[in-house]
Amino acid sequence: MRYDECSKCGLILYEGDLKYIVSMHIVADYDGVIAEDISDDEMERLIAELETSDKELTERDVHQELAFILCKRCKDVFVKDPFVCKKSSIDKGGGWKGELH
Repeated sequence: MRYDECSKCGLILYEGDLKYIVSMHIVADYDGVIAEDISDDEMERLIAELETSDKELTERDVHQELAFILCKRCKDVFVKDPFVCKKSSIDKGGGWKGELH
C-alpha cells in the first residue's frame, strides 16, 4: 500500500487518508535599486563572482519552489501561525490578516 508522511510530525498517511499539500513559491524581491555606494570595481567583482559561482545555488537565492505534505492537525497549526510567531494569522471571519505586496 502506498503512503506519504507528514513533513512536520512524521505521521504516516495512507492512500485515502486526509492530507494537504502546502506549496511555496519563493522569489527574491528586487526593487530596482542598487546601492549608490557600490563602485564600478566592486560591481565588476560581483559579476565575476556570479559567473564562477555554483549556478544551482545562485538560482536558489533568486527563485525556489517547495512542497510539503501535512496531516490535518499540522495543516491547522500551520494555517494559524505559518512562521511560528505565536500570533494568529487568521481573523475571526476566517480571512487572511497577512500582507502581500
